[in-house]
Amino acid sequence: MRSLHLLSDWKWTGPAEPVVSLCSHLAAEGIEVKLAFRKAPADFKERTIEKEAASRGVPASDALRLNRYFSIRDWLFDIRNIRAYCQQMRIDILHCHLTHDHALAAASVFGHRERPLLVRTDHKRDGLILGFFMKRLLGRTDGLVTYSTRIRDLDTARFSFPADRTMVLPPGVVPHTGPTKDLRNGLGLTGTDRVIGVIGRLKPDRGYDVILKGFKRLRERVDGVKLVIVGRSSQIEESIKKPLAALGIEKDVVLAGYRVDDYFSMISTFDVFVMMRAGSDGTARALREVMAMGKPALVSDRGMLPELVEDGVDGFVAPDEPALAERMEKLLTDGALRTRLGEAARRKAVEKWDYKTQARRLIEFYERLLAMGKRR
Repeated sequence: MRSLHLLSDWKWTGPAEPVVSLCSHLAAEGIEVKLAFRKAPADFKERTIEKEAASRGVPASDALRLNRYFSIRDWLFDIRNIRAYCQQMRIDILHCHLTHDHALAAASVFGHRERPLLVRTDHKRDGLILGFFMKRLLGRTDGLVTYSTRIRDLDTARFSFPADRTMVLPPGVVPHTGPTKDLRNGLGLTGTDRVIGVIGRLKPDRGYDVILKGFKRLRERVDGVKLVIVGRSSQIEESIKKPLAALGIEKDVVLAGYRVDDYFSMISTFDVFVMMRAGSDGTARALREVMAMGKPALVSDRGMLPELVEDGVDGFVAPDEPALAERMEKLLTDGALRTRLGEAARRKAVEKWDYKTQARRLIEFYERLLAMGKRR
């Protein structure tokens, strides 16, 4: 079986990590896989899809332009060359990950008798946006992969997409197994402080208002608790700093900034982790990484989060500020409970979110679609 994955970006964003990791494990399982991505600008110094794919040995190509920004010349180039590449390499599965590459692929191969099956992964937190364009696009799509049952149900209802051509595949995770350092001194924490961790883009739509208000309730009842917020955003003033000042809790909240080299050491500093809203890509990567390190998580009941965290088993689901404060207090004051839920979180990550298992499940889905054939 041969598959071509399209990802019209160069940045190491939320969807990029599961796409690259899955391609690596698909190749290890015997699939002839190729990942096509947008070439990064020469002066772009941060992590890129190209660098990460190379470091993991993923067969990759920047021969397609996959330009998400307005460029008729680049778009026409890809429409011609996607089909030509699929014919030349006898591609069976053309797997798209963003709407731009999905549209290019559909325009390139649809209507040709000898075409690969067209598959789309929905990386969106709230499902694909209903509209005429997306409805037409999914009407030309042979298979749909979503991160959660909720998103699958939304997409199938919105677009009348056949349920037997869908699969739910939560994004995987690679558990950190390397050494970690104690960062408490550098963060101004004492050895007795109990630490609540938050990681993400610090944008107003991520539920930080609920976290901060819930933390204030907790702080009024429990001494020696600190909130450590990891991340960055140009909107940090509105999403974090002004609400902190209004609530009067600045001295108990640490803004730790964006972390790379000591990222997993930062996670190891947390006693519990909180996420009220996944990012717009819906992968909730930080949540999965934290759970893989054996930390219990508190999440809201929105989107895919309650499917990642099972209430009372490997963390808690807290729909509002009072519930969040109550469950934070419960975890921080009961070490045995914290340990039990953290161990269950790690088991889930290792057993259910392993990329080898994910790759095998995706191959089974490909085989099922190939047996069904193209949509008519």
